[in-house]
Amino acid sequence: MLKKIKVSVVTLMLTAAPLFSVIPVAQADDINATCTEWQRQQGLCEAGLRPFILTILNWFLLFLGLIATGFLIFGGFQYLTSAGNDQNIEKAKKTIIYAAVGILVILLASVLVNALLGIPTDANP
Repeated sequence: MLKKIKVSVVTLMLTAAPLFSVIPVAQADDINATCTEWQRQQGLCEAGLRPFILTILNWFLLFLGLIATGFLIFGGFQYLTSAGNDQNIEKAKKTIIYAAVGILVILLASVLVNALLGIPTDANP
């Protein structure tokens, strides 16, 4: 049962990923018209491929974080409803551990993506 859920989630993630590529990128004039001075200084108003990719990856990592949190809750529910059965308790503990490790990996990936893609490319401070 749990394996079917995991396969379904991975399949959903892989099939939903191309849907994010159809999100339109706004024109540079529209972006700069709505930006504040602080956003321009931080490089948040630039149009192009890099901010678009950064936005898509952040949304994807958020989606994965929500799924991992769901598995953490599911593992807790399994643990509470195990009724003292040692085999079910072990399955629940594994689910909780894997979900916690998944959340840590997602957080590290988010930090890495934002650190690498969030660096401004122009030499002007």
